[in-house]
Amino acid sequence: MRTGEVKYNVSIVFIIIAILSYALLAMNSYSMLGNIESDGEFREYIEENLQAAGDDLGGITLEEQIEIFSSIITFVIIISIIYALLGIVAAVFLTKKIRVKLTGILLIVLGGLSVLLTLVLGIIGILGSIGYLIAGIVTVVKHRRAGNVIG
Repeated sequence: MRTGEVKYNVSIVFIIIAILSYALLAMNSYSMLGNIESDGEFREYIEENLQAAGDDLGGITLEEQIEIFSSIITFVIIISIIYALLGIVAAVFLTKKIRVKLTGILLIVLGGLSVLLTLVLGIIGILGSIGYLIAGIVTVVKHRRAGNVIG
């Protein structure tokens, strides 16, 4: 950059995509949790699937299996909300150009951790992870290049 002004618009777009994917994941998980508690047909569907896999879960009752399933969904909701909030913080930091390199590194670490924690959640979880990884890499590379040009 000739003027020394670096814009992180691409990173912010990827952060927004990741935030939206984690918000969608949290809403879907919350809906599923509500359906387990209130929708009889959905609960029966879950029970049938758990009973089909029940031979491998020796000694655990059906109610305990449903409780474990509900706990996993609650964990996904909490993780999704935390990742969305951290994404919002990162976007604000990039917009105001506060600790840009640290924000980029945070996004890379957040993307890597979210891959591990949401790998089993399918495309929505992976989309958020990839969004944070790309945003972090682009931010660090742009910051490094801007430092070389200006300095």
